[in-house]
Amino acid sequence: MATSAKPIVSTSPFKVQLKQGFYQLRWRYCIGAVSVLTLLLLFYFNSLNAVWTESRENSTALWWHDPYMRQVIAFSFSQASLSALLSIVIGGLFARAFFYQQFCGKIWLMRLFSLTFVLPSLVAVFGILGVYGASGWLAQLSAKLGWQWQSNIYGLTGILIAHLFFNIPLATKMFLQSYQAIPIQQHQLAAQLGLRSWHFVRWVELPYLRQQILPTFILIFMLCFTSFAIVLVLGGGPKFTTLEVAIYQAIIFDFDLPKAAQFALLQCVCCIALFLFSSLFARTPETALSQRYFWLAKPTTAVKYWHIFVLSAVSLFLLLPLFNTLLSAVFSQAIFSIWQQSALWRAAAYSFSLAPLSALLALAMAVGLLLTARRFNWLGWQAMSNALMNVTMLILAVPMLLLATGLFLWLRDWTFDRVQLFGLIVFCNAVMALPFVIRILAVPMNNNMIYYEKLCQSLGITGWDRFKLIEWQSLSASTKYAFALACCLSLGDFTAIALFGQQDFTSLPYLLYQQLGSYRSDEGAVTALILLLSCFALFSMVEKGQHSATEMDT
Repeated sequence: MATSAKPIVSTSPFKVQLKQGFYQLRWRYCIGAVSVLTLLLLFYFNSLNAVWTESRENSTALWWHDPYMRQVIAFSFSQASLSALLSIVIGGLFARAFFYQQFCGKIWLMRLFSLTFVLPSLVAVFGILGVYGASGWLAQLSAKLGWQWQSNIYGLTGILIAHLFFNIPLATKMFLQSYQAIPIQQHQLAAQLGLRSWHFVRWVELPYLRQQILPTFILIFMLCFTSFAIVLVLGGGPKFTTLEVAIYQAIIFDFDLPKAAQFALLQCVCCIALFLFSSLFARTPETALSQRYFWLAKPTTAVKYWHIFVLSAVSLFLLLPLFNTLLSAVFSQAIFSIWQQSALWRAAAYSFSLAPLSALLALAMAVGLLLTARRFNWLGWQAMSNALMNVTMLILAVPMLLLATGLFLWLRDWTFDRVQLFGLIVFCNAVMALPFVIRILAVPMNNNMIYYEKLCQSLGITGWDRFKLIEWQSLSASTKYAFALACCLSLGDFTAIALFGQQDFTSLPYLLYQQLGSYRSDEGAVTALILLLSCFALFSMVEKGQHSATEMDT
C-alpha cells in the first residue's frame, strides 16, 4: 500500500541552533545564576526604590533652592577632576621613568603599587596625617630648621594628597601597559632615524599613550568622585564635602532622611552616567609585531637625571606614609596597653570573621553566574553571555554607600540583632567584591569549558566529580587569588559598617575612625598597624596567587 510523502518543512539554521541549545542547556546550570540575579535584583531594587520614594517629596526644595547642595555638587566634581588630572600627569611621568630605567628594587616597587589597591583608606590617611599633619614629620623638620611653615592638611590639600597616594600607582600601571605595547621595532627604527626627546614622544609614544589617557582619567575620576572615608576624615568641614559624605552626615548627624535620599539619588545618576561614558573608551592598545626580546635606546644624561628625580620623589611620597604607620605603632605608648581593651578584640574578631565569609559568598555568587555565562558562550549565545557579565559589572556603577543608604531607609523600622547585622554586612561586602572576583575567574572557567566539555560529556563526568577531578586543577590558583583579594577588600571596607555599626558591633576600620576622631593617635597607630600587616599578609597571597594564575594560563 502506497503511503503519501510528508511535505518537507524548511527550518532556519538559527531556529535549529536555538532548539538544540535549549536541549543542551540543562536547567541545573541556570539555577545558580537565576538565584544570584534574583538576590541582586531584590537588593538593588529595594535599595534604590527606597531612595527614590524618600526623595520624591522634597525634590524641588532640595534640588534647586539649597545652596549647600550646589556647593557639594561643585566640590565633588572639582576635587575629582583635579585629583584625576594630577594623578595622570604624575603617573604618566613616573611610568615613563619606571619603564626606561633599570634599578635595584624595581620588582618590589611594582608590588608596592599593588599593595595600595588593597590597603584600607583609613590606614593611608593615618600615615598621611603623621607625615603632613600639624605635628607630622614635615612640621617637626621645619621647626628644627627654623622655617615658619604650618601644615594645612585638612581640606582640599589633604584630600588631594590622599587621592594621589592611591591613584598614582593605578595611573602608572595603566600607562605602563601602553609603554609595553610599543613594538621593539619602533624603538629600533627611532634610534636609526635619530628621533630624540619631544620628537620621540610625539611620533612613537603618544599614539599609544593617547588611547589610555581618557580611560585612565575617567576611571580615576570615578574613584575620587565616590571617595568616602578619605573625604570624611580629611574634609575638615562643610566647605569640603562630597556627595557620599553629605549622605553620611545627613543620616548620622542630622537624621534628615529626605535630604540624604536626594543626595543618594543624585549620586546614583552621576555614577551611572560616568560608568556608561567610561565604557565607550574601555580599549586596550594592541600590537601584532614581535616582542620576543627587549631593547631600548640608552637615554641622554639629562633625561636619566630627570627620571631618577621623578622615581625618587614619587617613591618617597608613597613610602613615607607606610613607614610612618609602622614606626608610630612600634614607638607608641599604647602598644602594650591597648591589648587589654575589649573594643580592639571585639573589632578584630568581627573584621577577621567578616572578611573570609564575605569572600566565600562572593566566590559562590561569582561561580553561580559564571557557570551559566560560560554555558551560554559554549552554545553560541555570545550576546546573552556578555549581557550576563555586563549586568554584574554594573555593580561598580552604583557605590556601596548609596546601596547601604537605600538599605538603611528600607529597613529603618526593623530591629536587628548582632547576628542579623553581621549577615547584612557580609552580604554588602560580598556584593562589593563580586565584580573583581568575576574578572579573575571568568577566563579560567571559560577555558575549562572550551578544553574539557567534550571530554566530560564523553566520560559522563558531571557535578562535584567534574569540579574535583577536572576543573580544580586549573582553577585553584585563580580561586585562591580571588579569595585573598576579596578578603582584603572586605577587611578594609568602611562603607557599610559606617551606617550600620554600633557600639557592640564594629570593625577595625570603624575603630580606627573613632580613634582618629577622638585624637587617640597612639591607639590608632596600633590599630592601623594591625590592618596594615593583615592586608600585607593577604596581599602576599594575592601576589602569589596572581603569579601562579599567570603561569597556569601560560
